[in-house]
Amino acid sequence: MRASVIIVNWNGKHFLEGCLTSLREQTFGDFETILVDNGSTDGSPEFVNGRFPEVTVVRLPENYGFCVANNVGIRQSEGQYVALLNNDAEASPRWLEELVGALDSNPQAGFCASKLLLYDHPDIVDSAGDIFYTCGVGDKRGRQERDDGQFDEMIPVFGACAGAALYRREMLEDVGLFDEDFFAYDEDIDLSFRAQLRGYSCLFVPEAVVRHHLKGTSRKLLEKPVYLARRNALYVLVKNMPLGLLSRRLPYILCYYLAGDLSYIIRGNWKPVLRARLHNLTHLRKTLASRRQIQAGRRVSNGYLNSVMTPGRIRAILRKALGSLKAR
Repeated sequence: MRASVIIVNWNGKHFLEGCLTSLREQTFGDFETILVDNGSTDGSPEFVNGRFPEVTVVRLPENYGFCVANNVGIRQSEGQYVALLNNDAEASPRWLEELVGALDSNPQAGFCASKLLLYDHPDIVDSAGDIFYTCGVGDKRGRQERDDGQFDEMIPVFGACAGAALYRREMLEDVGLFDEDFFAYDEDIDLSFRAQLRGYSCLFVPEAVVRHHLKGTSRKLLEKPVYLARRNALYVLVKNMPLGLLSRRLPYILCYYLAGDLSYIIRGNWKPVLRARLHNLTHLRKTLASRRQIQAGRRVSNGYLNSVMTPGRIRAILRKALGSLKAR
């Protein structure tokens, strides 16, 4: 089997008709679909079993998060390539064909990123691959930009948004799967960074188009997005950034994180930010142990990593923080 498509679901029954129908309509047919259900209470597994019997449903007893559920699906899958697709996303008919073709034609690439567009505004980009800023944080390339042709070229990018991505199985076996301590948020940035450190490049495939209901599932986490996003961003940085690059940019990195935390605190989100930083501190020993293992397996130079990172952003964060302060 050439490919396996993994879909993680948590009380997303209302999205599954569109998502799974889009997979039925794929022009590429040599794939299996595995839906890993995170303890849904809305009848999602029963709906899929009845409406889409070709889909293998793996039921987990509770919500273990995006990382654990994807890892369960990946370990159960059999495809040469592993595709991930959000339950609140719908793939264009050629999505999987374009991604598989890109990896077939580019053996040096370990994984591919799709072009994600907003479902209700398909002229607006959600992600054209992932980037990692030199001030120490990951982000979506092209987020909220109008799609006017600037993202129509297949090019190397830092990483792939796990909402619609394709990975070589041998790369995952070498690099490792998602870090389950993340639960959700930035787990794909972490995986992309680990892949880059091991010498696997990522291709952005503009013809692999997916329409995404932005935060269709994650908005149910209430305050957790702030906590998880602030906590996990620092996880990614401490685990993966080589010492040479980290020390060179430390003033900018500290400025970014302080300004980012301040912008949330000023807007009244001090509790999740405090929880995130306390968690980072109390789990520092474990994070540093992961760092030692990751850095020991690095195969690329600081110069290469610097070439795949994106400069800037710190001014925008400072403006955001100062703007919040003035609004008080």
